[in-house]
Amino acid sequence: MTNPTQNHLNKLNQLITNIEPWQDKFTTEIDQLKHIKTLYSDKLERFSQEEQTLNIAIMGQVKAGKSSFLNALLFDGNPILPEAATPKTANLTRISYGDTHRLEVEFYDESDWQRIEAVANSEATHQEAKVAREQIDMVKKAGIDPIAIIQQGTFVKEADSTDDIMKILNDYAGNDGKYTGLVKMIRLYLPMPELKGYNVIDTPGMNDPVVSRTQRTKEEMANSDVVFFLSRASNFLDASDIDLLAQQLPEAGIKRLVLVAGQYDSAIEQDGYNRVNLAVTEQNITKRINERANNDLGKLADTKEKAGQEQVAKLLRSITQPVLSSTYAYGFANWDKVKWNAGMRHLHQQLTEMAEDEWDGYEFTQQDWQRIAGFEPLIKAYQQAKTDKATIIEEQKQGLLPEAQSNLKNWLDGFKQQVHERILTLETGDMAQLEKRQKQYQARITNVANQLEDVMEQAIHNANQRQQEITRELKKGIQQNSQLKTRTGTETHEESYTVSTSTWYKPWTWGDTETRYRTRSVNYEYLSPTDAIEQATNFAHHCVSDIEYHFSQLVNPNDIKNKLRKALLDVLDTQSSDFDPAHFRTLLNQSISYMQIPELRLEIGDVGRDISRNFSGEVRGESDKARLQSQLRDALHQVFNKLSIEFNQAVSAITQELKATKDNLEATLTENINVELQQLKNDLNNQQQAVREYQKLETILNDTTV
Repeated sequence: MTNPTQNHLNKLNQLITNIEPWQDKFTTEIDQLKHIKTLYSDKLERFSQEEQTLNIAIMGQVKAGKSSFLNALLFDGNPILPEAATPKTANLTRISYGDTHRLEVEFYDESDWQRIEAVANSEATHQEAKVAREQIDMVKKAGIDPIAIIQQGTFVKEADSTDDIMKILNDYAGNDGKYTGLVKMIRLYLPMPELKGYNVIDTPGMNDPVVSRTQRTKEEMANSDVVFFLSRASNFLDASDIDLLAQQLPEAGIKRLVLVAGQYDSAIEQDGYNRVNLAVTEQNITKRINERANNDLGKLADTKEKAGQEQVAKLLRSITQPVLSSTYAYGFANWDKVKWNAGMRHLHQQLTEMAEDEWDGYEFTQQDWQRIAGFEPLIKAYQQAKTDKATIIEEQKQGLLPEAQSNLKNWLDGFKQQVHERILTLETGDMAQLEKRQKQYQARITNVANQLEDVMEQAIHNANQRQQEITRELKKGIQQNSQLKTRTGTETHEESYTVSTSTWYKPWTWGDTETRYRTRSVNYEYLSPTDAIEQATNFAHHCVSDIEYHFSQLVNPNDIKNKLRKALLDVLDTQSSDFDPAHFRTLLNQSISYMQIPELRLEIGDVGRDISRNFSGEVRGESDKARLQSQLRDALHQVFNKLSIEFNQAVSAITQELKATKDNLEATLTENINVELQQLKNDLNNQQQAVREYQKLETILNDTTV
């Protein structure tokens, strides 16, 4: 089956090759075609590279077996993803293919570290505080100056082998790593063929004291094609798992989320002693896990929905049928025993002995191991993600085609007209006529330039007027985005109480008491700093997108050029017995086509920096809530002020470029006309040969279809 997008690129390449002999005579025109081809080719290449790389993210607590799970699922058990990439402090890690063994480490900035110290020194007992204290302890034990390291910003190192890069990695990602506590994100590049086509993102396995890294984690997941959330089947969706889902799922963007009940083999071992056979054991575990998923994820989805996070709620309700999976069982079914590690051998022995003793001498079959492994639906999940991605990108490629075809058609129409005019001029003219024509053109160029300048002036006026309207609309969005939605959390309180243990017929026990404990669940309301960051960031991105779109509708390069061409037709629509405007119009049209009309591009930067610097975890106190709301409003105003400044500067730059184009219009038109007429004068020296060459070129152009 032919590919229309590739066919168009082939057509451009072939056309450039065919007309290459005329490069010296049409330098500007053929360079323009090459530019059209380069722009189109670059866009296709970017899409192709994106299509061939699947972004896979893995979520789950530390020690949930994330690395071994992905190694088995993607790389047939080969240790491509190192265990060191899932350290105690759970750094955000991206592992990709690279030509060399390369490690890139991004450290916290000083404000991040100050926040970690503040949380660690507080009296808080929540998970973020525990993680912060652990990080501080690691740095103290390492005996390093954290600020001196952090001020480096990044650390980059290459090595000759995987073993060498892993040794270096341990200092930055290992449980006992010297710099592990200071690391915000790791990017690891390995020249392993198995990694080609994948970016693997390993997310932190705990609630993070650094809001900026939580936000980065959300962005990585939002950009992923498939996210696997791994929870141990033997302790499925415990409180830490639910907290992790609640904190790290982004508001929108995740394309496919797969809930995995991992280490299924261990659950079978624990449950099997109380069951009559393997089938009943699996049924019981599956029933228990599905009920847990429906109940706990349903509650979390309800909470998210009440907080206004409808997309997250919908996503959570879509994963209430988890996939039960076992990396070890996959190995038992597919790997030679020499590949089994000590843990696999031990578990295999435990399971086979239990089956023999408890299930009347039952022996596990190959089909049992494959079923327990559960890899078939997991493989289908990421393969479907790849198919979906390819479909989306192919649609985006197809979207490039109409514009690319239009660009080629416009170029062809103008160039064919120019070549044809040269042929007519050479067939019917002589040097005296060319000299006369040049004087006629020069006499009219000022009037033409004045008319075209009016069009440019109107474009400048429109840009300035629309700038003011857009700025007013931006300000309205601040109020609409300044309120944070309240979340609801639950915590367990333990209370002690005293009861009498005396017995009436045992006088020596009279007056005896004991302390007993009871727990109660209490709901509370809080605000989330990550919600504030997402709200400010989304506001910024929507503003930038809206500004660029609406501005492009008004100050549109193609629209301006079309208006210039219309003005050209109007000014040349005159009857004169001694002046034929056709050739003149063709030359001017070509000049208009080659004009570079600037476009608006804005950059907004990190809009949530102040919020991430000042807040972490759940914000419960009324004064802290008010402070967070105030910080959000400040962030939105900063977005407005920054965008207003950037927008004003960008519009100013664009209007300056438009003015420069307007001011130089007469000189540019004159130069282009003189170049064309000089080429015709040169061709008159060998008139017949020049005509034959141009006729050959004209045939090539006429045979080219868009």
